[in-house]
Amino acid sequence: MGRKSRIDTELSPEDLSAFRRLLGEGRLTIDELTDWLDERGYEISRSAVGRAAQRQAALAARLRETRAITDGLAAELGEAATQGRQGRLLVEITRDLVLRFLSQVEIGEAGLDPKEAMMIGKGMAELARANRLDQDFEEKVEARARKLAAEMAAQAIDEAEAEAQAAGEQGLSAARLKALRQGILGVST
Repeated sequence: MGRKSRIDTELSPEDLSAFRRLLGEGRLTIDELTDWLDERGYEISRSAVGRAAQRQAALAARLRETRAITDGLAAELGEAATQGRQGRLLVEITRDLVLRFLSQVEIGEAGLDPKEAMMIGKGMAELARANRLDQDFEEKVEARARKLAAEMAAQAIDEAEAEAQAAGEQGLSAARLKALRQGILGVST
């Protein structure tokens, strides 16, 4: 890996942040950026500013490519795998891994080999499947709880009707209605 740019080593953190923001906005030319640095007392060459602009453009392109790859992966995994907090985390982890891989490939470091990339993809798919199984389980538990609540409400109503008929009551009195609410809903009025 080559040496660090003078921009990265000499600029103060505040000026570096402002410089990167200006680069990202794309409104200033390389000459205007060089003048901006000169005004702040930095002697940075035009070519160094040009290289920084190229790196920024390459990074933006890699981010767009990463987004496209992870959006495609998310579409392939299905909506259920990307819903909820875990799904969003899965997509962000994938995006980060792809960006790191692309960055390592570009600068010539020993990045992931294709077998490792395939294993990461399979791991992500397994995570998505596990996430979907978790969602299915939650849906089944909720459905069972709703069914149980409905059965209990129906049983309470049947018991109340049987008690009312045994007592010879016609319809529901205020007292009977209050008792039903207490028994079924657990609330008193």
